[in-house]
Amino acid sequence: MAIEEYIVFRVNALLHTHDAHIVMRLEGGMSNYTYVVECQSKKYTYRVPGKFAEKFVDRDEEWANIQEVEQLDINNVTTYVEIRSGEKLAEFVEGTIMSQTDVVSYNTISVAALKKIHGSNMKFKDYNAFGRIAQYEQYCKETGFTFPQEYLDLRKKLEDIRATQTNVPMVPCHCDYQPTNLVISGDKLYVLDWEYAGMNDPFYDIACYGNAGFDKALSLLEAYVGHQPTKEELQRLYFHRAFQCLQWYNVAIFKDRIGLSKDLNTDFNAVALMFMGMAKDLLENYEKL
Repeated sequence: MAIEEYIVFRVNALLHTHDAHIVMRLEGGMSNYTYVVECQSKKYTYRVPGKFAEKFVDRDEEWANIQEVEQLDINNVTTYVEIRSGEKLAEFVEGTIMSQTDVVSYNTISVAALKKIHGSNMKFKDYNAFGRIAQYEQYCKETGFTFPQEYLDLRKKLEDIRATQTNVPMVPCHCDYQPTNLVISGDKLYVLDWEYAGMNDPFYDIACYGNAGFDKALSLLEAYVGHQPTKEELQRLYFHRAFQCLQWYNVAIFKDRIGLSKDLNTDFNAVALMFMGMAKDLLENYEKL
């Protein structure tokens, strides 16, 4: 059964109807299959995780995160989650995905959402960034991959910088706060996809804006702190963005090694090299601050 047919079948079964039909596939993410489905004149999204997605997302934790974030009224309504497979049915948010805008024009509304998240009483597990990347590295090693010296040198630099980050507050964070996960609907900003949420440095969320260009993260940082960022604040941002690039390097390498470059017609090895190059540039600029 084709993925589209399967999704229609599942939505019809879950909503006890027979008129579900595919509207479009949503872009974003490196391998998930997420489609907009219309049923009884209402739109939903249905997500089918890609190959080995369970290695990167704890579905019990994701479900706990979804329940926690309900108190903030910034997420879409989740109708159904299957913990075993990670499939999820949720109400579709009509609006504009922020990645389809100039992004910077929405700094004010984005900062308001971030401060709502960071100042909340939500209970998340520790994001455990360096424990996470160590696990991702292990996945790559298990495929027979040998990390190049350039990566190892960059990783060592991150560890050295980490040792200086000793008095940073840990607050509830989205941990994947990139513009593709933000939807503007009227005067409201929806923050979607809470798989990676955890207790973290709030600057980690700001650094995620770097997926739309690091200049966007720099602009958001200034709006968030309310002044020209200090050297220390800039260093925190560069550090987290460099870390994220090496984290995604590992994900891309793993996807290439398990055959997803061919399956999805995407050169994940090239994607990995792009992220490593970005991390190198960020750390070089960090040292110049």
